[in-house]
Amino acid sequence: MFLFIYVFTTVRDTKDTLVVSNCGAEAIPFLKLYGVMPCATAFIVMYSKLSNALGKQTLFYVTLLPFFVFYGVFAFVLFPNRDVIHFPLAAAEGAAAAGGGALTAATNLMRYWSFSLFFIVSELWASAGVPLLFWQCANDVTPMAQAKRFYPLFAVTGNLAPIVSGKVMSKVISLQKTKDDIGFGATLKKLAVIKAVVGLGIIFIYRNVYAMAEERDRKERTEQSLSTIRGIEETGKVQITMKFEKPKQKLTLRESMKELMQSKELKAMATMVFCYNVCVELTEVLWKSILRKQYPSKSLYMEYMANFSQTVGTVAFLLQLIAPGILNVFGWRGTAMIPPVTMGVLAIAFFAAIIAGEDKIPLAQALLIGTVQNVANKVTKYSLFDPCKEMAYIPLGPDAKTKGKAAVDVLGARLGRSMGSASQQLLVFLVGGPSGSIVNCTPYLGVCYVAAIAMWSKAVGTLGKLFVTPEVKVDNTPRLESIGQAITIIKRIEDAKSEKRKNGNGKKQAKK
Repeated sequence: MFLFIYVFTTVRDTKDTLVVSNCGAEAIPFLKLYGVMPCATAFIVMYSKLSNALGKQTLFYVTLLPFFVFYGVFAFVLFPNRDVIHFPLAAAEGAAAAGGGALTAATNLMRYWSFSLFFIVSELWASAGVPLLFWQCANDVTPMAQAKRFYPLFAVTGNLAPIVSGKVMSKVISLQKTKDDIGFGATLKKLAVIKAVVGLGIIFIYRNVYAMAEERDRKERTEQSLSTIRGIEETGKVQITMKFEKPKQKLTLRESMKELMQSKELKAMATMVFCYNVCVELTEVLWKSILRKQYPSKSLYMEYMANFSQTVGTVAFLLQLIAPGILNVFGWRGTAMIPPVTMGVLAIAFFAAIIAGEDKIPLAQALLIGTVQNVANKVTKYSLFDPCKEMAYIPLGPDAKTKGKAAVDVLGARLGRSMGSASQQLLVFLVGGPSGSIVNCTPYLGVCYVAAIAMWSKAVGTLGKLFVTPEVKVDNTPRLESIGQAITIIKRIEDAKSEKRKNGNGKKQAKK
């Protein structure tokens, strides 16, 4: 998990720097709705088809490697030739002239198409890296009995990744000879080489983990066979159980989704993922808009994001250390409710600071509140939200763990981001004003945020019922009836003995 999150943190900070610095934060909703969402849908279709044709480990490699190839090509080919491959400024200005501030940001996305492509690929990595590739491997090799103890600890090492990533990025940026695009390009090349090494590390560890899992399964099968042999030697009997299973037909994507969405567990998990991503989208773009005003250059922006990542990693690491205790004390449902409650309280404070205006609350203080809120978004997800969600997959069937998980984690996340983006896009057009600023939409974003938190909490309540041990009601009526009958019989016996003693005493007196 450390290596997956390291790559995620690095590309997240890079994609935001590229797009926000060149296109503005208001461009992100357009890019996520019209760029990321279609690509995520295509990714799911292709992944589902490949899962029917390829083995589990081959599917992992085929999904993993294209990401690292792209990051290398971008750093060494696309970015150095950006002035050649991007559209001219005059063409972009002419296309946006009639649309005002809202369309200017969207037009810039087309002008800087390679930056937009980097953003899209990085968003796909955010959905496919840790949620799909890592957790699918973890679910395959971790027994259910050990999940509650080890799943929170898996993320402990993962939460060190933002700290290391932030330190590495800060060091690489400090080595830039210039703060212009040439120096930034040199930074991208160094980071790409580091990501390639990390990718090789992921492949090496993956192969060894599955080798150890296969060895463990082989030992368990051997122990079962020896136990059976010992039973035969002791009893002298051979018991043979033959189980015939009908070959399972592989379903199409549409058939799989139709079958899997009948599961109330998957529906609840999809709602949780959807609402989390809506909430993140509604605050993140507003925060990045303010951040761009404070730090307009690429290098300063990336340096701030690197420090942000270090803060996220540090807080998440500390929280992760006590996460197993939180699960034991509050249970699954109580732990799963911590992220929406924490995020909701901080988001209300952030929206209130923006609505108050710079006259009452300086922009720097509003940025600080927004930074704390976004730290909470990331920290609660890594430390509590993800482990709780992944625990819910373990009792489900194999299709739910592959296709169902892909649908929930990738499409659910993308739909949530797209819904948040569409809401912001509509608000920017309606109430964004001539400048098309997302800041003008803050009150309406707050209303949407509260609605998403309510849906999220309801889904947690639904899914939480799976982790409540049902109270076994014992019908004591037959037992009480038996006790009553026994008491009646005993009483009759005692009465008979008393009657017999009375009769015996009467006969003795008659004889006298």
